[in-house]
Amino acid sequence: MSTPLRTILQALVDRPEVAGAVVVSDEGLVVEAALPPAMDRDAVAALSATALRTLGGLTQSAGLGDPVQVVVDAPGGVLAVQRLAGSASLVVFAADAGDLGALLYELRRHGPALAPLV
Repeated sequence: MSTPLRTILQALVDRPEVAGAVVVSDEGLVVEAALPPAMDRDAVAALSATALRTLGGLTQSAGLGDPVQVVVDAPGGVLAVQRLAGSASLVVFAADAGDLGALLYELRRHGPALAPLV
């Protein structure tokens, strides 16, 4: 049986610019995932939470407040972490196709609506 959060993640992954998505708790646990089989969902969740905590320390030290959206551009692709209200984050792995700018805008705009589903 599919949960509302799973349905939303699957709809996100069905977009041409998205290769995978996972909602992770602040403790680094998988809440829900729609990732390619080759990705280790538990490692992605744990490392995402750790990275967000570390970046939070950096932004706090710089007087910027907590990070809301983080984008990582790596040789193998792009990932975005969107902070959700509450105690979770959405991690999205971008695909080669599609408009990354539009994806980031949509994550920022609609990400908070996922919080009640977590």
